[in-house]
Amino acid sequence: MQVRPPLTPAARPGADDPRPACAAPSHGSECMATVKPTIQKYEAGDIIFREGEPSAMAFIVAAGEVALFKESERGLIHLATVGKGELLGEMGAIDTDPRGATAVARGPVTLHAYGRKAFVRRLEDDPDLALRLMVRLSRRLRNANERIARLEPVADVTPEGRSGDESGTSTALVPVTAAAVGGMADGGGGGGASGGGGARGDGLLGRLIGVLKGGSGPKTAESALAGAARVRHPVLAVAGFPERGGEEQRVRVLEALEGLAAVRLRKLDRAVPYSAELDPYTALSGAIGAGRPMLREVGADLLVWGGPDASGRLVELRFLSPWGSTEIERIGMMSPQNALYVPVDFDPSWHVLIQAVTLAAMEPRSEAQGRALVETLPPLAEAAGALLSELPYGLSGLETAQIVGCYGNVLAMVGAWANEPAWLEHAAAAYEEAIRHLPRDADAEWGVLHRSLGLVWQALVERNHPTIGPRQAADAFKAALESFHRDLYPYDWAGLKSRLGLLCYRIHMAEGDPAALRDSINAFQAALQVFSPADTPDRWGEIMHDLAQVLQVYGGQERKPEILTRAVEAANAALQVRPLDRVPLLWAATQNNLGSALFLLFRVTKDAGALHRAREAFHLSAGTYEVQGAKRQADIVARNLRRVENLIDRQGGASAPDPAWARGDGGGAVPPDASDGPEALPLDGGLR
Repeated sequence: MQVRPPLTPAARPGADDPRPACAAPSHGSECMATVKPTIQKYEAGDIIFREGEPSAMAFIVAAGEVALFKESERGLIHLATVGKGELLGEMGAIDTDPRGATAVARGPVTLHAYGRKAFVRRLEDDPDLALRLMVRLSRRLRNANERIARLEPVADVTPEGRSGDESGTSTALVPVTAAAVGGMADGGGGGGASGGGGARGDGLLGRLIGVLKGGSGPKTAESALAGAARVRHPVLAVAGFPERGGEEQRVRVLEALEGLAAVRLRKLDRAVPYSAELDPYTALSGAIGAGRPMLREVGADLLVWGGPDASGRLVELRFLSPWGSTEIERIGMMSPQNALYVPVDFDPSWHVLIQAVTLAAMEPRSEAQGRALVETLPPLAEAAGALLSELPYGLSGLETAQIVGCYGNVLAMVGAWANEPAWLEHAAAAYEEAIRHLPRDADAEWGVLHRSLGLVWQALVERNHPTIGPRQAADAFKAALESFHRDLYPYDWAGLKSRLGLLCYRIHMAEGDPAALRDSINAFQAALQVFSPADTPDRWGEIMHDLAQVLQVYGGQERKPEILTRAVEAANAALQVRPLDRVPLLWAATQNNLGSALFLLFRVTKDAGALHRAREAFHLSAGTYEVQGAKRQADIVARNLRRVENLIDRQGGASAPDPAWARGDGGGAVPPDASDGPEALPLDGGLR
């Protein structure tokens, strides 16, 4: 199986945008009555922002200290250290120029973060803060100029807070570089914390980590990784391998995994119980029930378990993460039903495949971990692809399918985090190849592989792939549902139903198929039979939001007020579990959804009250998007608000003047005779 080299991954904004929420304004107010900051916490060594990055936020230090550094021809310059009550990043937030320095936490730090416009409003409302800003800017510029003129070294900067503890919960924003793990493909050991020349010794990150370690002068990339090891790295636990010869095979697996840089290995004494005499579902359920407590006891991010198979030919490796089936499905996710088979007494050439599959199974849970994965996994994936082109003779169809399916997860994980469709295309090809090898009685594997294929195809659909359409992804999920029965796998079943709802909606929007719209509603309602606001509030809120959007489209087309009323009720229900202070962007999306449903309800019933409530919902949504810096969404909602305002004006109702964010570049005024409906924000499957 050939793997094309990845394109350079484009920088992507974080999925969890750390910009501030604001208090909900009442209609007609000139600005938000109260600007609430977002609370951000960092640990020693965490990079808050880097020199040259776009400036979108200003911060007030609520606790701790932050060191500011600037790159110069002679090295890294320590500009200043700011503490409690001081401003951070305010220059870029005001003039929108790129960051002029790199900010690093010197111990535990708590920041109050403000978007640019929210920060300007704060300055307008607080003259004392504005005066302090001018004084601090003047002092900081003077000190910085003096230091740069002297080219003062940074050897005296010593980290405070943690000293060598690896038990913290944050992850430093320092990616593992491909160069630093070059020895992985041939089973090399330490991964780059020691050794060798030829590394990028003069880079900013290397010197910065050296500063945090108390050193002076240039540092190599390997030293940078060693410094980063003081923050929490993923923990990989390897359970005991039962049966005869199990420990010998586990030693070989541990030797392979030692080649993973920035991963801490834990060798467990206990084995995960698994009985091949039981039916696969019962045996695997028992293994999961026993393995997850073992994983939690040692605080691991992944548990590798298994051992020699009954034939004595192969070592079977399975992977268990802390994340249960109630979580949203993820591209490249490793399911308990996945297994990687390697030959008994395998030689080091197999290390690269074991490393790649294990690293992909340790799914990133933050943007920092995702960036590190994108640096490390592609070269492993390419080397593993060469190995898979010549699999050992005598593998069964199921064994081949499992190996190729695990490799598909590796490709999919890279494609998702690097945002590279080419990798996703290769992942889909791997899953299809694996499915072709499956025997007819491999029910669980059939479901897992089709779900994985459907997730990749859905991601390509959401990226507007020219040849992959929503029907292909929907068919893959329907095939997966043949194995994921509701009585055995309720959350997996409901998750697949939710994805079918999204795809059927896309089919309708692309083809105008009314049956697809009804299928979408039925699929979402089926998912809501399992997900609940008490047990799974985030998932339930997401599905209610999606259902509200589909119901309003269906109700508007059929001109049925009862369906539009259900859309309003669904949006209001979603808002109950999507609070503004916790998830401002999701709250704003659902407010726009609510406004659209109310707007369409007015169109059908001529109820002026619905129109005024739509105006309020659009106003809240657009204002929040503006404060969060989400301009595209703010422009869409602002256009919706202008439509409502125009209708109110035509009816003779009093209308407050458009706020500033609605008078911007949102597409100009809507003509009085505009009859088109509100614009919807796109539904997506959360697939990065």
